[in-house]
Amino acid sequence: MKKNLAKFFTVFICLIFMITVSLPSLSLAYPDEGDCTFYHKVQKIIPYYEKDASIQLDGVSNEIFWTEHSNEEENGSLIIPLASEEGGAYQVVIYLNITFVRTDTELYVLCEWFDNTTKPDLSSNIYDGLYFCWNMNVPNFSAYFTSGMSTLDMGGGDVDSWDWNCLYTSPPNGSSYFCGDKCFGTYGWYNPNLETADVKIGYTYRINRSYTLEMRRDLITSDQYDVQFDKTQLYKFNMGLMNDGTHEDHAISWTYALDLKFNEVDQPLIDSYIISFIYMFMLISIIIYIKKHKFSLKIKNS
Repeated sequence: MKKNLAKFFTVFICLIFMITVSLPSLSLAYPDEGDCTFYHKVQKIIPYYEKDASIQLDGVSNEIFWTEHSNEEENGSLIIPLASEEGGAYQVVIYLNITFVRTDTELYVLCEWFDNTTKPDLSSNIYDGLYFCWNMNVPNFSAYFTSGMSTLDMGGGDVDSWDWNCLYTSPPNGSSYFCGDKCFGTYGWYNPNLETADVKIGYTYRINRSYTLEMRRDLITSDQYDVQFDKTQLYKFNMGLMNDGTHEDHAISWTYALDLKFNEVDQPLIDSYIISFIYMFMLISIIIYIKKHKFSLKIKNS
Protein backbone atom coordinates (compact mmCIF):
# COMPACT_ATOMS: atom_id res chain seq x y z
CA MET A 1 0.00 0.00 0.00
CA LYS A 2 2.80 2.46 0.93
CA LYS A 3 4.61 1.58 -2.29
CA ASN A 4 1.48 2.35 -4.32
CA LEU A 5 1.01 5.69 -2.53
CA ALA A 6 4.63 6.61 -3.23
CA LYS A 7 4.10 5.92 -6.94
CA PHE A 8 0.92 7.98 -6.92
CA PHE A 9 2.59 11.02 -5.33
CA THR A 10 5.55 10.75 -7.72
CA VAL A 11 3.20 10.81 -10.71
CA PHE A 12 1.22 13.69 -9.16
CA ILE A 13 4.34 15.80 -8.64
CA CYS A 14 5.45 15.17 -12.24
CA LEU A 15 2.02 16.20 -13.47
CA ILE A 16 2.09 19.49 -11.52
CA PHE A 17 5.59 20.20 -12.83
CA MET A 18 4.60 19.70 -16.47
CA ILE A 19 1.55 21.93 -16.13
CA THR A 20 3.62 24.64 -14.44
CA VAL A 21 6.26 24.54 -17.16
CA SER A 22 3.97 24.36 -20.16
CA LEU A 23 1.23 26.87 -19.33
CA PRO A 24 3.33 30.08 -19.31
CA SER A 25 4.86 29.27 -22.70
CA LEU A 26 1.42 28.93 -24.29
CA SER A 27 -0.39 31.86 -22.73
CA LEU A 28 1.71 35.01 -23.06
CA ALA A 29 4.39 36.39 -25.34
CA TYR A 30 6.86 37.04 -22.56
CA PRO A 31 6.53 34.86 -19.44
CA ASP A 32 7.99 36.63 -16.41
CA GLU A 33 8.90 39.62 -18.61
CA GLY A 34 11.94 37.76 -19.98
CA ASP A 35 13.60 37.18 -23.32
CA CYS A 36 11.21 34.91 -25.23
CA THR A 37 14.09 33.03 -26.85
CA PHE A 38 14.78 31.62 -23.40
CA TYR A 39 11.39 29.88 -23.55
CA HIS A 40 10.99 29.15 -27.27
CA LYS A 41 13.30 28.07 -30.06
CA VAL A 42 13.69 30.59 -32.89
CA GLN A 43 11.40 29.17 -35.57
CA LYS A 44 12.87 29.25 -39.08
CA ILE A 45 10.68 29.95 -42.12
CA ILE A 46 11.95 29.11 -45.61
CA PRO A 47 10.17 31.27 -48.21
CA TYR A 48 8.62 29.53 -51.20
CA TYR A 49 10.56 30.32 -54.40
CA GLU A 50 8.53 31.32 -57.44
CA LYS A 51 10.77 32.62 -60.21
CA ASP A 52 8.04 34.35 -62.21
CA ALA A 53 5.75 35.35 -59.34
CA SER A 54 3.68 38.45 -59.96
CA ILE A 55 1.03 39.93 -57.75
CA GLN A 56 -1.73 42.48 -57.83
CA LEU A 57 -1.53 44.26 -54.49
CA ASP A 58 -5.23 44.43 -53.69
CA GLY A 59 -5.40 42.48 -50.44
CA VAL A 60 -7.08 39.53 -52.18
CA SER A 61 -5.09 36.32 -51.90
CA ASN A 62 -6.21 34.80 -55.20
CA GLU A 63 -2.76 34.38 -56.76
CA ILE A 64 -1.88 30.75 -57.42
CA PHE A 65 1.20 30.73 -55.20
CA TRP A 66 -0.86 31.94 -52.23
CA THR A 67 -3.58 29.35 -52.62
CA GLU A 68 -1.21 26.45 -53.33
CA HIS A 69 1.09 27.03 -50.38
CA SER A 70 -1.14 28.45 -47.67
CA ASN A 71 -0.43 26.95 -44.23
CA GLU A 72 2.30 24.64 -45.57
CA GLU A 73 5.31 25.21 -43.36
CA GLU A 74 7.74 23.61 -45.82
CA ASN A 75 6.58 26.13 -48.44
CA GLY A 76 7.11 29.33 -46.51
CA SER A 77 3.83 29.37 -44.59
CA LEU A 78 3.14 29.32 -40.87
CA ILE A 79 0.52 30.09 -38.24
CA ILE A 80 2.06 32.55 -35.78
CA PRO A 81 0.57 33.15 -32.32
CA LEU A 82 0.77 36.70 -30.98
CA ALA A 83 0.04 37.45 -27.33
CA SER A 84 -0.13 40.43 -25.01
CA GLU A 85 2.63 41.05 -22.52
CA GLU A 86 2.24 39.71 -19.02
CA GLY A 87 0.85 42.44 -16.79
CA GLY A 88 -0.67 44.36 -19.69
CA ALA A 89 -4.06 46.06 -19.66
CA TYR A 90 -5.67 43.12 -21.44
CA GLN A 91 -4.82 39.49 -22.17
CA VAL A 92 -5.30 38.16 -25.69
CA VAL A 93 -3.85 35.61 -28.10
CA ILE A 94 -4.26 36.18 -31.86
CA TYR A 95 -3.30 33.64 -34.53
CA LEU A 96 -1.97 35.05 -37.79
CA ASN A 97 -1.54 33.07 -41.02
CA ILE A 98 1.60 34.19 -42.80
CA THR A 99 3.13 33.09 -46.11
CA PHE A 100 6.46 34.17 -47.62
CA VAL A 101 7.18 33.95 -51.35
CA ARG A 102 10.31 35.25 -53.05
CA THR A 103 11.56 35.77 -56.58
CA ASP A 104 15.11 36.58 -57.58
CA THR A 105 14.52 40.25 -56.78
CA GLU A 106 11.42 40.59 -54.56
CA LEU A 107 9.89 39.33 -51.32
CA TYR A 108 6.11 38.89 -50.99
CA VAL A 109 4.31 38.43 -47.68
CA LEU A 110 0.70 37.46 -47.08
CA CYS A 111 -0.83 38.04 -43.62
CA GLU A 112 -4.36 37.05 -42.62
CA TRP A 113 -5.94 37.25 -39.17
CA PHE A 114 -9.35 37.41 -37.50
CA ASP A 115 -10.64 40.67 -36.04
CA ASN A 116 -14.23 41.11 -34.91
CA THR A 117 -13.93 44.91 -34.89
CA THR A 118 -12.33 45.83 -38.21
CA LYS A 119 -11.70 49.32 -39.61
CA PRO A 120 -12.62 51.88 -36.93
CA ASP A 121 -15.70 53.91 -37.86
CA LEU A 122 -15.13 56.77 -35.46
CA SER A 123 -12.86 59.75 -35.93
CA SER A 124 -10.53 59.01 -33.04
CA ASN A 125 -7.03 57.73 -32.31
CA ILE A 126 -8.22 54.10 -32.21
CA TYR A 127 -6.71 51.94 -34.94
CA ASP A 128 -5.83 48.41 -36.02
CA GLY A 129 -2.43 47.60 -37.37
CA LEU A 130 0.41 45.22 -38.14
CA TYR A 131 4.15 45.72 -37.84
CA PHE A 132 7.37 43.82 -38.47
CA CYS A 133 10.70 44.39 -36.70
CA TRP A 134 13.58 43.06 -38.82
CA ASN A 135 17.03 42.65 -37.30
CA MET A 136 19.75 44.40 -39.31
CA ASN A 137 22.88 44.10 -37.17
CA VAL A 138 21.78 43.71 -33.52
CA PRO A 139 23.99 41.02 -31.93
CA ASN A 140 21.41 39.86 -29.36
CA PHE A 141 18.15 40.55 -31.19
CA SER A 142 14.98 39.44 -29.43
CA ALA A 143 11.27 40.20 -29.62
CA TYR A 144 11.46 41.59 -26.09
CA PHE A 145 12.55 45.24 -25.99
CA THR A 146 13.26 46.05 -22.36
CA SER A 147 13.88 49.76 -22.96
CA GLY A 148 11.20 50.58 -25.53
CA MET A 149 12.11 50.88 -29.20
CA SER A 150 15.82 50.87 -28.51
CA THR A 151 18.46 48.18 -28.94
CA LEU A 152 20.76 49.40 -26.19
CA ASP A 153 20.12 46.34 -23.99
CA MET A 154 20.67 44.01 -26.97
CA GLY A 155 24.16 45.26 -27.69
CA GLY A 156 23.18 48.12 -30.00
CA GLY A 157 22.54 48.09 -33.73
CA ASP A 158 19.61 48.83 -36.03
CA VAL A 159 16.15 47.34 -36.62
CA ASP A 160 14.03 47.92 -39.74
CA SER A 161 10.35 48.48 -38.86
CA TRP A 162 7.49 47.92 -41.34
CA ASP A 163 4.37 49.54 -39.96
CA TRP A 164 0.82 49.40 -41.37
CA ASN A 165 -2.15 51.05 -39.64
CA CYS A 166 -5.86 51.02 -40.41
CA LEU A 167 -7.58 54.14 -39.11
CA TYR A 168 -10.88 55.90 -39.70
CA THR A 169 -9.16 57.99 -42.38
CA SER A 170 -7.38 55.08 -44.14
CA PRO A 171 -7.98 54.46 -47.86
CA PRO A 172 -10.98 52.27 -48.74
CA ASN A 173 -11.11 48.50 -48.82
CA GLY A 174 -8.87 46.99 -51.53
CA SER A 175 -6.46 49.94 -51.68
CA SER A 176 -2.73 49.68 -52.38
CA TYR A 177 -0.10 52.10 -51.09
CA PHE A 178 3.26 52.33 -49.30
CA CYS A 179 3.13 51.62 -45.58
CA GLY A 180 5.40 52.95 -42.86
CA ASP A 181 9.06 52.04 -43.34
CA LYS A 182 11.11 53.23 -40.38
CA CYS A 183 14.22 52.31 -38.44
CA PHE A 184 15.34 52.47 -34.81
CA GLY A 185 18.68 51.82 -33.24
CA THR A 186 20.73 51.94 -30.07
CA TYR A 187 19.09 55.11 -28.76
CA GLY A 188 15.67 55.02 -30.40
CA TRP A 189 14.05 56.06 -33.68
CA TYR A 190 15.97 57.66 -36.54
CA ASN A 191 14.57 60.73 -38.27
CA PRO A 192 11.93 59.34 -40.68
CA ASN A 193 12.80 62.07 -43.20
CA LEU A 194 16.10 60.26 -43.80
CA GLU A 195 14.31 57.15 -45.08
CA THR A 196 12.34 56.13 -48.15
CA ALA A 197 9.16 54.05 -48.18
CA ASP A 198 10.02 50.74 -49.85
CA VAL A 199 7.27 48.42 -48.57
CA LYS A 200 4.05 48.46 -50.60
CA ILE A 201 0.84 46.84 -49.33
CA GLY A 202 -2.65 46.00 -50.49
CA TYR A 203 -5.34 45.31 -47.93
CA THR A 204 -8.91 44.19 -47.60
CA TYR A 205 -11.12 43.48 -44.63
CA ARG A 206 -14.31 41.54 -44.13
CA ILE A 207 -16.41 43.73 -41.88
CA ASN A 208 -15.90 42.69 -38.27
CA ARG A 209 -14.39 39.37 -39.36
CA SER A 210 -10.81 39.56 -40.66
CA TYR A 211 -7.98 41.40 -42.40
CA THR A 212 -5.92 40.30 -45.40
CA LEU A 213 -2.68 42.12 -46.08
CA GLU A 214 -0.38 41.57 -49.06
CA MET A 215 3.12 43.08 -48.89
CA ARG A 216 5.89 43.51 -51.45
CA ARG A 217 9.46 44.72 -51.07
CA ASP A 218 12.62 44.46 -53.14
CA LEU A 219 15.11 42.07 -51.60
CA ILE A 220 17.77 44.76 -51.94
CA THR A 221 17.11 48.51 -51.71
CA SER A 222 19.24 51.64 -51.83
CA ASP A 223 18.13 52.73 -48.33
CA GLN A 224 20.76 52.32 -45.61
CA TYR A 225 17.97 52.11 -43.03
CA ASP A 226 16.42 49.01 -44.67
CA VAL A 227 17.20 45.40 -43.93
CA GLN A 228 18.95 44.04 -47.03
CA PHE A 229 18.04 40.47 -47.97
CA ASP A 230 21.29 40.07 -49.87
CA LYS A 231 22.96 37.19 -48.03
CA THR A 232 22.31 33.50 -47.56
CA GLN A 233 21.61 33.74 -43.86
CA LEU A 234 18.87 33.93 -41.22
CA TYR A 235 17.01 37.23 -40.85
CA LYS A 236 15.43 37.38 -37.40
CA PHE A 237 12.17 39.27 -36.93
CA ASN A 238 9.13 39.59 -34.73
CA MET A 239 5.63 40.94 -35.33
CA GLY A 240 2.93 42.88 -33.53
CA LEU A 241 -0.82 43.34 -34.00
CA MET A 242 -2.87 46.30 -32.85
CA ASN A 243 -6.55 45.71 -32.12
CA ASP A 244 -8.46 48.91 -31.39
CA GLY A 245 -5.23 50.06 -29.79
CA THR A 246 -3.54 53.34 -29.12
CA HIS A 247 -0.01 52.17 -28.37
CA GLU A 248 0.65 49.89 -25.42
CA ASP A 249 -2.15 47.36 -25.79
CA HIS A 250 -1.06 45.04 -28.56
CA ALA A 251 -0.23 41.39 -29.22
CA ILE A 252 3.38 40.45 -29.96
CA SER A 253 4.95 37.39 -31.54
CA TRP A 254 8.01 35.45 -30.45
CA THR A 255 11.28 35.73 -32.36
CA TYR A 256 11.25 34.10 -35.81
CA ALA A 257 13.81 33.91 -38.62
CA LEU A 258 13.37 34.08 -42.39
CA ASP A 259 15.80 31.48 -43.71
CA LEU A 260 17.55 32.63 -46.89
CA LYS A 261 20.21 29.91 -46.75
CA PHE A 262 18.77 28.51 -49.95
CA ASN A 263 21.64 26.14 -50.71
CA GLU A 264 21.83 24.53 -47.30
CA VAL A 265 19.75 21.73 -45.82
CA ASP A 266 18.69 22.71 -42.31
CA GLN A 267 17.18 20.44 -39.74
CA PRO A 268 13.78 21.72 -38.58
CA LEU A 269 13.60 23.03 -35.04
CA ILE A 270 11.23 21.53 -32.48
CA ASP A 271 8.90 24.38 -31.70
CA SER A 272 6.64 24.94 -28.74
CA TYR A 273 3.67 23.22 -30.39
CA ILE A 274 5.52 19.92 -30.66
CA ILE A 275 6.70 20.29 -27.07
CA SER A 276 3.13 21.02 -25.99
CA PHE A 277 1.94 17.91 -27.82
CA ILE A 278 4.54 15.86 -25.96
CA TYR A 279 3.35 17.35 -22.67
CA MET A 280 -0.24 16.52 -23.55
CA PHE A 281 0.66 12.96 -24.51
CA MET A 282 2.50 12.50 -21.21
CA LEU A 283 -0.43 14.00 -19.32
CA ILE A 284 -2.91 11.58 -20.92
CA SER A 285 -0.57 8.68 -20.22
CA ILE A 286 -0.33 9.68 -16.57
CA ILE A 287 -4.11 9.96 -16.25
CA ILE A 288 -4.57 6.51 -17.77
CA TYR A 289 -1.92 5.11 -15.41
CA ILE A 290 -3.63 6.63 -12.37
CA LYS A 291 -7.02 5.27 -13.39
CA LYS A 292 -5.63 1.79 -13.97
CA HIS A 293 -3.76 1.94 -10.68
CA LYS A 294 -6.87 2.92 -8.76
CA PHE A 295 -8.84 0.11 -10.44
CA SER A 296 -6.22 -2.50 -9.61
CA LEU A 297 -6.06 -1.18 -6.04
CA LYS A 298 -9.83 -1.61 -5.65
CA ILE A 299 -9.61 -5.20 -6.87
CA LYS A 300 -6.86 -6.00 -4.34
CA ASN A 301 -8.81 -4.40 -1.47
CA SER A 302 -11.97 -6.28 -2.40
